[in-house]
Amino acid sequence: MVALALNAVLGFGYRVYRLAKGGPLADVTGQAILGSLLAGLAVAVALEAGWARWAALAYALLFGVVVMPLWVLAVLIPLPPGRTDYAFTATYWLTLIAIAISSILL
Repeated sequence: MVALALNAVLGFGYRVYRLAKGGPLADVTGQAILGSLLAGLAVAVALEAGWARWAALAYALLFGVVVMPLWVLAVLIPLPPGRTDYAFTATYWLTLIAIAISSILL
């Protein structure tokens, strides 16, 4: 549950940071929507809804295996990245791993 919330906050904060550096507003909007969905999922996990762990696992696998690698290749590498970009990427991936492991162990 904590990893889901951290992932939502981290993603939104990073998108706002990138917006201040000239990034697209659509990224902030999309991350706000994703963050709202993740917050709802975190609440469902906290309430021990059986389906929520599978949804969290699907999210972690989809973003960890498909979305983040594409994002690294298409967005991060061409930036050029700085420390904040690397820190976000590493922390985001670590939270995805934590979400996946937690979902399996629940």
